[in-house]
Amino acid sequence: MPCKWVRSALLSLPIALMLAAAPPAMPQQRPDPLENSIDRWNRMSPEERERELAKLPPARARLIRQRLRRYNQMQPQEQQALRQRYQTFSQLPAAKQEVVRQRLREFRQLPTARQPVVHHEVEQLRLLPEDQREARLNSEEFRGRYSPQEQQIIHDLTEYLEPPK
Repeated sequence: MPCKWVRSALLSLPIALMLAAAPPAMPQQRPDPLENSIDRWNRMSPEERERELAKLPPARARLIRQRLRRYNQMQPQEQQALRQRYQTFSQLPAAKQEVVRQRLREFRQLPTARQPVVHHEVEQLRLLPEDQREARLNSEEFRGRYSPQEQQIIHDLTEYLEPPK
């Protein structure tokens, strides 16, 4: 079973993706392109943050508040893992970003009992060199253990969210 913080990082990637999709407007300064939206939201005073959130549709603002709260409750190593995933994600071409978003939506729709199994496989494969990862993905054991949908989720997340070398 993967460490709690590692599982949390994969499951929390949507926090970064959601916040990245709606960065707060900050006209007085130009945002650093390497800085993520979570940092920009967190750098705001509570009053400033609420003013910006008030400009969004209520459901969207509520979701951002929940995800910010969840992010701020993470351990530092969880936050760092999430930042690394966000950095990797943000460097992908738009088409690949959309594939990752789709696979994460599919992952969240898997039965609760399957999510940790699929997540564990993703984490294990991400640690392997490319040739070993490909061998595992093409193995009979892998195909027998995971549904076609799970195989696609695992393949795409390990390919596109590969850890930095």
